[in-house]
Amino acid sequence: MKKVFPISRGIETHPYRVNDLAELPASLQSAAQQVLGPTEQPERIFLVPHQTFFKNWFSRRFVPQQALLFTAQGVLHVQEAVSPDQPVQTTYLHAASLLYVQLRLLLLYGRLELVGQANGALARVVVEFNTVGVPLLLPGLRRLMTLVWASAEPEIPASREGILPEFERLPLKFKNGLRLYGLQPGECLLGLVFQPGLWEGHGSLLRRQVAANTLLALTNRDLVIVEEERTGRTNPYGWILTFCPLAGVKGFEAAPGELWQELQLHLTREGVAVDHQVTLERERVQAWQDLWAHYHVSPN
Repeated sequence: MKKVFPISRGIETHPYRVNDLAELPASLQSAAQQVLGPTEQPERIFLVPHQTFFKNWFSRRFVPQQALLFTAQGVLHVQEAVSPDQPVQTTYLHAASLLYVQLRLLLLYGRLELVGQANGALARVVVEFNTVGVPLLLPGLRRLMTLVWASAEPEIPASREGILPEFERLPLKFKNGLRLYGLQPGECLLGLVFQPGLWEGHGSLLRRQVAANTLLALTNRDLVIVEEERTGRTNPYGWILTFCPLAGVKGFEAAPGELWQELQLHLTREGVAVDHQVTLERERVQAWQDLWAHYHVSPN
C-alpha cells in the first residue's frame, strides 16, 4: 500500500538554525559526519523540516527533512530519503566549483538552487523552504559567496563610487530586490541593464507573456540577475535572484530574433558547464554587451 503523508502545517514546517552536528536528527547527523570526517566542522547549519506541497487537486508532493551545512570549504546538503530502504542523500559543493546560486522568494515559498561540480560531475542542489527562514539562511549563503570570491581573483577592480543614475531609474521593487538580496556586503555595482516584461499578441485573451521584468547587474564579483516570475500577470509577487560568479562566466551568445533575443550565458568551472538563458530586446542585448566590454571582462 502506498504510504500517505500528512499535510504539514504551521510552525512545524518552518526552517530553523541548528548550532552543531550533535543537534541534527540522527540520520542526517550520521550522513554528514561521514562526508565531513572527524576534523571538518560546519560553521552554520540551516535545517528544513519535512514538508508537503500542493501538487494538484488529487495529490500532494512530499519533501523529506533536509539541512544545509555551511563549512569553511563550501556547503554540504543532506536530505533524508522518501523511502526507509534508501540512503540519506548527500552532496558537497565546494566554493571553487560553484557555477551559480539561484534564490526564489515568492510570498511564503522559498527555493534555493545551487549548481556546481561534485565528484567530477555537474551537481544540482534544490532546497524548498518557508520564507520565514530567510534571515536564518542569508548569513550562511553570504558566507558561501565570500568563499566563492576567494577561490578566484576578482575580474574587475572595485573602483566605482556613488549611486548609478540607471539604478535610480529602476522600479522600486527592483531597487529593493538588489539592495536587500542582490548585492552582497563588499560588492560594488558597476552597471546594469533593465528589461521590462515582453509580451506578444493583442487583447487580454490573445496576449502572451514572453519574459517577465528582468534586471542584469554587473558587479566587481558577480553577474546578478533579478527577475519576476513569469505568471502571465503584470504585477507578480516576489523575486528570482541568480548569482553567477565572474570566475565562471565564459561568454555570451545571442540567438537572433526580430523583436527579442535569447541571451545564453555560458558558465564553466572545474570541468563542468551549464547555460543560463535570458530573453531581452536587441537593444538591451547590445547595452549589456557594451557594459561587459567596457570593463574588459575577458572569459577565462
